[in-house]
Amino acid sequence: MQKSTQIERLSKVIARNTSYSRRQAEKLIDEGRVSVDGKKIISQGMNVSENNKIFIDKKLINRSTDTQIYIFHKPRGCLVTHNDPSNRKTIFDFINKKYRNLITVGRLDYNSEGLLILTNDGQLKREFELPKNNYQREYKVKIQGKITDFIISKISKGITVKGQKYKSIEIKKINETNTYTWISMILTEGKNREIRKIFDSLNMTVTRLIRISYGKYRLGKLQKGGLIKVKHYG
Repeated sequence: MQKSTQIERLSKVIARNTSYSRRQAEKLIDEGRVSVDGKKIISQGMNVSENNKIFIDKKLINRSTDTQIYIFHKPRGCLVTHNDPSNRKTIFDFINKKYRNLITVGRLDYNSEGLLILTNDGQLKREFELPKNNYQREYKVKIQGKITDFIISKISKGITVKGQKYKSIEIKKINETNTYTWISMILTEGKNREIRKIFDSLNMTVTRLIRISYGKYRLGKLQKGGLIKVKHYG
């Protein structure tokens, strides 16, 4: 018996296999930037199968039937992007070219390091990133100088910085000397540069920031610049 071909809405296929959301995919179609099998699509509602070739801005999107998840150990001094106009180093300078179509879950800034999740599934990316899903991110943070119990209590209860309210953060000391303090911080929001902004507001300097876990995924002993495939906890 011949295997049946699965038919799906075009915008849904684009959302699952790229970093675009379903709404963004629909906008791409409206703008005439999507084509299927060489024909430009300008109206919503088209269905496609796995046999159709889908292009965005004349670039073929990679489609995979199975969800793939990888952990990458991001080094300091590189960007989480596929290309940089200023020609700075990106994470994809460390990764084999065959993985360049993977998309990243969230970001780590240029000077931050540690665990970064990559996947081929756009919908899974958004599930990880949605604040309402409360995925925990654990960071190991090195602070210049000593951090007082008062500051730890203040951050633990939630803090507002320049009108931006941050939820309570689980924070504890790991190691302390006269010149620096290592702490552990567990967040669920993951707002842009959250940890650095909090300590900047307290006139304290973050000298190292390492993400060691995201949800059920942990960095472990993966070497810097290393990439490994991991199980999908679906």
